[in-house]
Amino acid sequence: MTVQSADIAVTKTVNNLTPNVGNTIIYTITATNNGPNTATGVEITDTLPSGITYVSHTASAGTTYSNATGKWTIGSLANGASATLTINATVNTGTGGTTITNTASITSSDQSDPNTGNNTSSVSITVQSADISVSKTTDNATPKVGSTVKYTITATNNGPNTATGV
Repeated sequence: MTVQSADIAVTKTVNNLTPNVGNTIIYTITATNNGPNTATGVEITDTLPSGITYVSHTASAGTTYSNATGKWTIGSLANGASATLTINATVNTGTGGTTITNTASITSSDQSDPNTGNNTSSVSITVQSADISVSKTTDNATPKVGSTVKYTITATNNGPNTATGV
């Protein structure tokens, strides 16, 4: 009797490593069977971390994903084949300046895996933040009736990141 084995590799990427609060980001998880045999019973878990809210997903044909449990059921994956899951998520308010790491890991397979070093993949985003201060000055603090007064309003970005949409 020959023992079947399948090296399932997981890779995870994100389309924006430095999003702003409120941005939608897209995680892409790919499972690849590096062989030598067909893999069956393949499941990967990818639970979204705190600070990220699920919006939607697209799973490759024949696979299913539950955002409630984070379980992506692939089932069978032939030698050399890949399956892909994309998850659209929103960056939550209150996460500015933080780094958020999301991890996908193989949690089930019927065959032994000769290379467990590629069974988990993580990606981190750093949520941008900017400290905008506003000041207002006048050229005449005690004007006479009918005088023209000039106000100067200054917005300053105290960082640490570039501010957009100000």
